[in-house]
Amino acid sequence: MASRSHFAAPLLLAVVVALIVYVSLYPFRFAPDGPSLLDAFARLAWARAGRGEMLNNVLLYLPFGFCVALLLEPRFGRAKGLVAATVAGALLSLYMELLQASVPMRVASFKDLSLNTFGALAGALLGSVWHLLSARMAPQTAAQGRSRAVVVTILALWFLARLWPLVPDVGLRQLKDAVRPLFSPRIEPSELAAYFVGWLVVAQAVFSLARRQRAVDAFLIVIAVVLVGRTITAGNTLVTAELAGIALLLPVLVMSSRLPDHTRAMLVATALGTWLAWTAVQPAIGHGGPAAVDLPAFTEFIGRNPPPPGHLAAKGFSYVGLAWLLAVAGLVPHVAAGVSILFIVILSMLQLGSAAPAFGWVDVVIAGIAGILVARWMPRK
Repeated sequence: MASRSHFAAPLLLAVVVALIVYVSLYPFRFAPDGPSLLDAFARLAWARAGRGEMLNNVLLYLPFGFCVALLLEPRFGRAKGLVAATVAGALLSLYMELLQASVPMRVASFKDLSLNTFGALAGALLGSVWHLLSARMAPQTAAQGRSRAVVVTILALWFLARLWPLVPDVGLRQLKDAVRPLFSPRIEPSELAAYFVGWLVVAQAVFSLARRQRAVDAFLIVIAVVLVGRTITAGNTLVTAELAGIALLLPVLVMSSRLPDHTRAMLVATALGTWLAWTAVQPAIGHGGPAAVDLPAFTEFIGRNPPPPGHLAAKGFSYVGLAWLLAVAGLVPHVAAGVSILFIVILSMLQLGSAAPAFGWVDVVIAGIAGILVARWMPRK
């Protein structure tokens, strides 16, 4: 039986319980003459529910079971942890259903209770898998030549890219809109690759920032902040391809955990560089031939509008991450910065004359700033 505890579990569990209470009892207008708990239990029935509502009930309690399993399994074992997480989810759901009987706008039912319980069980199973893999995901070798400032910058840019416009919206409509894409999942290979590579860079950054025994829990917190944040920030939704990318990432982290730090960094840098190169050449491949060769006038090239802030943050994340990874892989920081800048310049030149270029002068500027940060902040070996 594993004994490693997860420091993130209590914090995440508190957030999940607060979210469940909010979603279950909103708008918190209780009838003054509401039924007692026994009367409310007697009124429970198997009310009909649509597919979307059923999936919502499962998803709501899935993180609850996940967190309870992480909290209890290290102490009591896998079987007891699964049972306890499922029973705790059922009891919490039952209490919420009984309280809903006093909220005129809500309908309490045994179907919701059963779906919530199933969600807690499914989450507990996922939590058990995470606990099993967590000890193997963290790198086995010590990180060297790190700069916390660069790593924090990479993570901050990732949060900005995923959570922009950073406007909180905790209404039920936003929550329902955020999970609606999961009802009819569609995964484009290019989108899946983008999220997989992005989270691969994030994992490398987190593992370099936190101590080995806490690195996986820190990575879990980053995942939770992004996913929960996208459900409560205006206009954002959960993305099926992102969830799939995170799931695919876990076995990759296990397999790469024993690699030397510089080798792992070079592999991640190669994956990121390959993805950036693909975004530059894919439009030409998609049109079945080379892109237009008519070069735009300099004023037209400079006059192109920059992308929105969220996209700017994503570009900054990629370019700072690329230069940082090359430096960690063994290149002198100034050389790593120069290579990354030259790489982005080449990609921008490849897209000259394109009707809808993915790279432009903004990318060259951002890459230059990223190179300066890495050259100045990364220690020389």
